[in-house]
Amino acid sequence: MWTSTADRLALLEAEWRTPSPRPRNFPLIARYHAAVQAEPAYHRLDDQTWTDLNGDDLFALLDGTTSRVGQQCLYHRVRSPLNDEAALQDFDQAARLFAEPAPRGKALLALRRLTSTDAYYLPDILTGDALLALPWTVAAPAMVLLLLATVVGGFWQPALWLLSGGLILLHSVLHFWYRSRIKGVMRPMQQLSSLYRAGRGLTRLQLPLAALHGLAEPLGQLGSIVNKVAFLQTDDLMKSEMTMLPWLVLEYLKMMLLLDFIVYRSCRRQVEQHFGAIRAVYEAVGYVDCAVAVAGFRARHPHCVPQFTAETGLRLSGAYNPLVPGCVPNDLTVADTSILLTGSNMSGKTTFMRAIGLSMLLAQTIATCPATAYAAPFRRVVSSINLADSLTEGKSYYFAEAETILGFVRAAEASAGGYLFILDELFKGTNTVERIAATQAVLAYLQPRSLVVASTHDGELGQLLAPAFTEYHFSETVTETDWYFDYLLKPGPLRTRNAIRLLARVGFPTSIVEDAEALSRTLDAVGTSAANP
Repeated sequence: MWTSTADRLALLEAEWRTPSPRPRNFPLIARYHAAVQAEPAYHRLDDQTWTDLNGDDLFALLDGTTSRVGQQCLYHRVRSPLNDEAALQDFDQAARLFAEPAPRGKALLALRRLTSTDAYYLPDILTGDALLALPWTVAAPAMVLLLLATVVGGFWQPALWLLSGGLILLHSVLHFWYRSRIKGVMRPMQQLSSLYRAGRGLTRLQLPLAALHGLAEPLGQLGSIVNKVAFLQTDDLMKSEMTMLPWLVLEYLKMMLLLDFIVYRSCRRQVEQHFGAIRAVYEAVGYVDCAVAVAGFRARHPHCVPQFTAETGLRLSGAYNPLVPGCVPNDLTVADTSILLTGSNMSGKTTFMRAIGLSMLLAQTIATCPATAYAAPFRRVVSSINLADSLTEGKSYYFAEAETILGFVRAAEASAGGYLFILDELFKGTNTVERIAATQAVLAYLQPRSLVVASTHDGELGQLLAPAFTEYHFSETVTETDWYFDYLLKPGPLRTRNAIRLLARVGFPTSIVEDAEALSRTLDAVGTSAANP
């Protein structure tokens, strides 16, 4: 059904302003990220940190992309923080540009050419060695010449037509035997024409984007491949009865002259030679789509552009977690110290820790922070929040956590000052005394080497880690009839205890509550006596 350009643009604009929920196949979306994972980079967000920060939900919130290429590039960008201020400023300018309706509309129309799910497979050819090799195709031209020679020679020596028949049979077998294998690897190559048209459409807009400069040569190289790939896509001719006869004639010629294999070998050679050009066009198209999507995120969510400093601290104003509806914003400023958070469960500690991690991650990936102000140096973000037992590997929670934290220690030693460590209640899998001792030792070791944001229920840690750590807390209010949280960050350690009162509030028997309170007072007295012999 024909749709006018104005109608298409209206639909694209509506989707940009309010992206509708859509299913996301993350293994396909992550295909580009996986393809370049081993390449040198400042940082790649590991799977544990991605899970801790609810990465899939974050991506879904950001994903206002139009093309499959844009989706893949956005996913890769969010998992690949930069330490390049100039590159982030360029991206910020691109997002600002696409906040304007005119350039955004033209870009959206160009990007819509890459909406086929087959475009997810384009990263398969970006490395230059993913296409199926058919060594025997080197002999295909000679086999065709031999067939033609026997056909022509048969007019003088009819016996040669017997050889012609054998060759025709061989060509038919090869054609049908290998055709399905070639079609299997043609999936990404068949999207090269859509990539070419999207890239060419964007360059014709003459947008002031560095990512699109110098794209003429890569597009020229890609165009030479596209014309050959089109020859291998003749199945599209079989869409009506009128085109059936031309399709049959062309298929017969392709079978007799082994044209599919000759053209495929030429395409494969050109893809291997020009995969750099293909990648340049792919990444330029993805860059534009990412900038358009981020412009949409900015239009929907309060944000600021980050400021990168040479200082060691962190300054956040109005920071919130964009994944939590109605999240209460908080301020935080630290200079040369790290942060120790205390507070009961559900009071907001973990949400705020994630808000800090997301602010730093988004600052260094899309130059956009969910806050009113952000100032910090470049840091790699790693975390241990939702660490699970590795029971299939025979590891306890404590052992799995110990291995993870050891990795953090090694990383801090290798790159002093270069990390933000987000650590939620370390060593929960052991007894209180050893937990406090091990946590104090680890945090004290990490703090001079990086910025640490740690949470704990062990109030003793505040004194043990002072003055290297600044204490903050979240608290709740418990009454006889209700309890509520204000989710506001407050300076200093938590001075109140409400866990046992909450037991009474939710309906525990009075005897249990009274016994717990009595034992708590006894333990407090013992602790005080031990601390003041």
